[in-house]
Amino acid sequence: MGKTIVEKIMAKAAGKPEVSPGDYLKFGIKDTYIQVGSDIGALNSREYERLGWDKFFDPKKVMIAPEHCGTWARQQDNVTNRESHRITKEWALSLGVPKENILDLGNVGTCHHLPIEKGWALPGNVYLHADTHCPTAGGVGCLGINLSAAEPAFLRLGWMWFRVPKSIKFNITGKLQDGVMGRDVFEYILGQIGPAGAVYQAMEFTGQVVEDMSLDGRLSMCCLSIFTGAKTGIVNPDQKVFDWFKTRTKVHYEPQYSDPDAVYAKTYTYDGSKIEPQIVVPPYRRTVQPVSSVEGTKITTAFIGSCASGRDEDLRIAARILKGKKIHPDVMFNVTPGSAETMLRTDKEGIISTLLEAGCLICAPSCSMCPGFYTPLAKNEVCIASSTTNVPGRMGEESAQVYLGSPATVAASALEGKIADPRKYL
Repeated sequence: MGKTIVEKIMAKAAGKPEVSPGDYLKFGIKDTYIQVGSDIGALNSREYERLGWDKFFDPKKVMIAPEHCGTWARQQDNVTNRESHRITKEWALSLGVPKENILDLGNVGTCHHLPIEKGWALPGNVYLHADTHCPTAGGVGCLGINLSAAEPAFLRLGWMWFRVPKSIKFNITGKLQDGVMGRDVFEYILGQIGPAGAVYQAMEFTGQVVEDMSLDGRLSMCCLSIFTGAKTGIVNPDQKVFDWFKTRTKVHYEPQYSDPDAVYAKTYTYDGSKIEPQIVVPPYRRTVQPVSSVEGTKITTAFIGSCASGRDEDLRIAARILKGKKIHPDVMFNVTPGSAETMLRTDKEGIISTLLEAGCLICAPSCSMCPGFYTPLAKNEVCIASSTTNVPGRMGEESAQVYLGSPATVAASALEGKIADPRKYL
């Protein structure tokens, strides 16, 4: 009986010839990197102090990245982000984390862009993080698993128990229309199966649309997989992935692939050519509608960024739509590159200058508006964003409304001052 890519990666990590859904596995960090965000690192350091722990299992496998940057402070103890960065850096160095594994401002981005760019999350391996969106790594065939509150224990012990999930195959056929992005494909799927449609299961994205899709689009789909209740999302790696890592790492890796006769809990097939731009309507993350149903809704704010977007492709399509034009005078449009590398690459292409000329605000690579750090929403504002979620109060005032859409839809809406279909601009 064939095995899925997730089953194969977990078997390899556990040192077993094969595993099946429902199996409990103990595996550690042999082929695994664990990334620690700076604010979580500050909390972890306190937990270490409380428990009397004085070492990591393998400090060379630990990566530190201060993705939460801006004016925000944790109200319960009034610790600023920069202070969290300092605490985490000193703690990591004291426990033997190599300096080259500790990033700082000027060389950062969101915590789920970085492992792909730095070659930490490799095909066939496991990537761990305390944040829920670590399945982003599935876009390059790496198994991303959220450790949540178990992260300090994993850092100390170097292993954890994991249960093998069932897999659901999502076969996306046909060809996407220009202006329909990977983000729209995921939101369409969410609208079809609902927020409990893949509880503790792996979403495996396949089909011609996925094969044609850029790495940026695949990463976005996998990042958002948790909103169906999924344990993770993943795409079988291909030559695009291998070409990406050629100049980024010399570490040997063994990509895994689903067998043709692998067993899936369910298989869904959708015609990608019929998918139109999708919008998540506030106040719930589960309410998905085609853009035509809310077209014309006035907005005050727009945002491209977060671990769900802000990649090269996202900034490029925004620049295509805005080139030679000005955003609506009543709209503040925050565009935050997902990493310093993305910012540099797109700047060399002239993308950043195009966005600035259109009237966009370009923020430092970070999570930015998604958790309300840069340009938080004011009372009763209406925002359209390509970020992860629209939970009331997350991006600022609780009275603000947040619609979610693809970067193309966000850019077209910022241009018109109301929710708009991007296809007419492309």
